Amino acid sequence: MGRRGHQSLLLLLALCATGAFVSATVLSGLPTTVSVMESAGPGTIIAEFNLTCQNETTVPTSAPTLQSTPLTSFFNQPIIAHRASPTAHYSVQITLSPSAALDARQVNQYTLTLEATCPGETPANSQLFIQVHTVDGPPQCMARFASQVGELVQVPEDVAPLMPIYTVVLRRPASGLRFTIEDNDTPLTINRAGQVLAPGSGFIPAHAGQAFRLQILVTDRIGRNCSGAVTVRVLPVHYPRINFTVAWRSVAVLEKRGAMQLVTQVQAQGDNVRYEIIAPAAHGLYTIDAVTGELRNTYELDLQRSPEVAHTQLLVRAYDMLHPSDSDTMGLNITVLPTNTLAPRCSPAVFLAQVPEDTPVGWTLATLTCTDPDARNSSLRYQVEGDQHSRYSFRMQGPQLQVNKTLDYDSAASAHFQYVATILVTDSGQPPLSTRVPVLVTVTPKNEHPPACPASNVFSVPEDAAFGDTVGQVNGTDLDYPFDNIEYSIAGGAGASPPAFYIGPRTGEIHVLGPLDYESKQVYILTVQLRDVDNEADPRHQRSVLCTITIRVQDTNDQPPRCTPPFQEFFIYSTRDPSQPLTQLQCSDEDESTVLPLTYTLVGGNSNGRFRLAGSTLLHSAFSYPPDSIRTFELLVEVMDSLSAPRHSTTATLVVHVTPWATTTPSTATTRTTLRKEPLVVTHIERFWAPSPWFVAVLTVSMALLLLTLAWLAWKLLCRALSDPHVAKNNAAPGELDKETDCASVLSLQEQFDGRAQDPITGQDYVFNSSTGARRWV
Repeated sequence: MGRRGHQSLLLLLALCATGAFVSATVLSGLPTTVSVMESAGPGTIIAEFNLTCQNETTVPTSAPTLQSTPLTSFFNQPIIAHRASPTAHYSVQITLSPSAALDARQVNQYTLTLEATCPGETPANSQLFIQVHTVDGPPQCMARFASQVGELVQVPEDVAPLMPIYTVVLRRPASGLRFTIEDNDTPLTINRAGQVLAPGSGFIPAHAGQAFRLQILVTDRIGRNCSGAVTVRVLPVHYPRINFTVAWRSVAVLEKRGAMQLVTQVQAQGDNVRYEIIAPAAHGLYTIDAVTGELRNTYELDLQRSPEVAHTQLLVRAYDMLHPSDSDTMGLNITVLPTNTLAPRCSPAVFLAQVPEDTPVGWTLATLTCTDPDARNSSLRYQVEGDQHSRYSFRMQGPQLQVNKTLDYDSAASAHFQYVATILVTDSGQPPLSTRVPVLVTVTPKNEHPPACPASNVFSVPEDAAFGDTVGQVNGTDLDYPFDNIEYSIAGGAGASPPAFYIGPRTGEIHVLGPLDYESKQVYILTVQLRDVDNEADPRHQRSVLCTITIRVQDTNDQPPRCTPPFQEFFIYSTRDPSQPLTQLQCSDEDESTVLPLTYTLVGGNSNGRFRLAGSTLLHSAFSYPPDSIRTFELLVEVMDSLSAPRHSTTATLVVHVTPWATTTPSTATTRTTLRKEPLVVTHIERFWAPSPWFVAVLTVSMALLLLTLAWLAWKLLCRALSDPHVAKNNAAPGELDKETDCASVLSLQEQFDGRAQDPITGQDYVFNSSTGARRWV
């Protein structure tokens, strides 16, 4: 119902009375209406009325009971008391209970229905109406809450986040109140209903055992207030933490090791852990350290004397010393084993083998026969030991030694082409005993890989490279040991006979063998054969490959310019117009490296500067000669192909005949062209023999020894001649010394010049040296 609504409270009171006849029980003063203020506290008497039984000697059969509408706990059960009165036997009081919190704004009237019954009498029913009136006063806090000590609340540390842990209760309930925590430095909060809440993320482990004191202020709408204190103590919570990581463990121990020897050690997770053996209850074979969990045998284990110790099962309990209920158990299965004394025996005791490097993977190299003297049916384990190079090259398939990966001869050079390993054979006894079988496998080579051509196969060489100059080096590769052991040879493409190039058979260096001419051939395509050497014992298994090598000839300035024709003759009159060109030289250079234009210079015959050159065009100045006199000019024009070294030049001859003319009529030039004289070309060919380097070394040593021998003989003969001077003097013929001198001069001249040719310009003959380029006019 609303604030002004009407609520009913039903109170039943039964009083019974005994008598010889049936009469009605009387409730005096009911029904009636009473008023109570909402500020009334617990124990306040709300109403008081009389209960009368017709038979004065009777007593109510039971204490009064009540029923409220709506149901509430604000009212105590009716209190009945005997009253000495001629008209009423008992007095009944209705009081407020300790939980009463009357609020007229919520419920302003309660209705109580009473029923009284005395023994042998008819029950009496009546109603009591209670009206609640508002009281305008400040909020009133409960006495203990408002005291200096305040309320004490204890909560576990694992309380749920934002869980209400305390509610502020006032003496008189009121609405519109505001609850605040003064100077709050705790993780606790309070909501609008006055409930103190746990932290939003719950208490942390550091809060366990701490106490938080809260000073709470309660304020109404107009600022009136009361305050109180609450102390919240966080109680630590113990969680079961003792735990074994495994439920069972099997332990094997050797016999005859003596008493109190360590068998095993158990460890459980948790704090303050202690250990004990709980099953079997009566045991004396093993003992456990309560702190460390070390399990030891109490006396020596001997299978012959006590066969029953071969197998034992124990149940070990781990518990928290401070919380014994926090515990866990683990089972131990202990097996006592006989002592192993003899190692396995294998045949062969040492294994030696020689295999080719192309032995396939999985090939069985040897089969071991091994036995264990201690037990005929004992299982043996085989494994390969050794360095990183040998360990993974072999594998054991049972007692069979097999190839695990390719036995590369080329990578085994550092180990002298041998694989050294050890086969470890271990029995299953206790303690395990092992036998080692040494293994030595020697690998023989196989020529598996052909030589490979180099990645760089293009070289350049200038056309004026001298004999023996290095063009480049062919760096072939061979993956077979010895690595890159290759023999080189030119199989084709080196040019006509004699070839233009040759290659070092062991170094792979390409050298110039003959003259090169860019103008005649710019590119040489060589076919070089690469053949491996000493990669296998059988020379028939040598491998080779053909590589294409490109040699580009670079153009150099080695040709002089050529003029066509080299000699010209002109007849002109002195009255010829100077602005008209006399002639234009037609010269060219066969060298493509000549980028700049040719330069023309008058170097001779230009007396008084009568002529000048404009590029390749010849011009003249005005002439003033007396008649009947013809003047001839022999002009020499130097044509040069470059301004920097190397440069070459040629000379063109221009003969100009100037005839005087009496009139001023310009004359035309008469040009006479002399036929070009074809030069005589003398070709000198040198043939040579290029032996192997070892032959040159042997020949040099032999010649040195021969020269030493000849020097020694000459010295002996000279000593003999000096000892007999008359013989030398008589044997010398007159004039013989002069003849020898002349012969030496002739020989020196022949050795100096080996060719003869004719100059194309002057027509004069000259001799030349094809090696040094020296010339001499004849």
